[in-house]
Amino acid sequence: MRTGLPVLTAISAATLALALSGCSSKDDKLPDPPIAPPATSSASAPSSSAAPAGESVSAPYTKQGTKLKVGEKAVVPFKSKNNTGALGVTVTGIDKGVEADLAPLKLGDRAKGMTPYYIQVKVTNETGTDFAYASLGLMNGLLADGTKGPHVTVIGKFEKCDSENGGKTFTTKGASFTSCVLALAPAGAEVKGASYSASTYRDLAPETDYGKEAVTWQS
Repeated sequence: MRTGLPVLTAISAATLALALSGCSSKDDKLPDPPIAPPATSSASAPSSSAAPAGESVSAPYTKQGTKLKVGEKAVVPFKSKNNTGALGVTVTGIDKGVEADLAPLKLGDRAKGMTPYYIQVKVTNETGTDFAYASLGLMNGLLADGTKGPHVTVIGKFEKCDSENGGKTFTTKGASFTSCVLALAPAGAEVKGASYSASTYRDLAPETDYGKEAVTWQS
């Protein structure tokens, strides 16, 4: 976590991709890890069978640097518990909140004048791999000029925008869950898009180093 207060009016938009941490008054537990423990989510589970444990399954992956519109799906490599396969990632909407929404996170002056945006994401199991309790990370909001907006890591629950995981049924092809990514826009700016920038699984397929060139969505 950065120390000190960001001087938002004296730095350019490109330098606003700082990370803030929020602490909900409802729950002081640590953030969900990449493979989260059991939790209630909006997971759905079609009847198709799961791929055998430990099996590697490939898919036509979305190339790094691809630009999509909100509502379009990217297919990205993923690995969990030595099982490899693919996830579908669809940004389904970007909802604007109000500054008062952030009060439960106790961000103080660090978020003064900022507007929260809620990036709605649908995640699908594209290969029928056992990805039980998997969660998607490394999503950010994009400002109108294409730069990353301030990102908030929420400690605990945040009713306005909860990060979910796939639950125990996220093991079959077509299973899905929805999640939310919290992004901030400084005064005078708007979150107009989102990016997926995971480079963790770049070795599973060529041209999928999203840390080098993110997949982006624009409204």
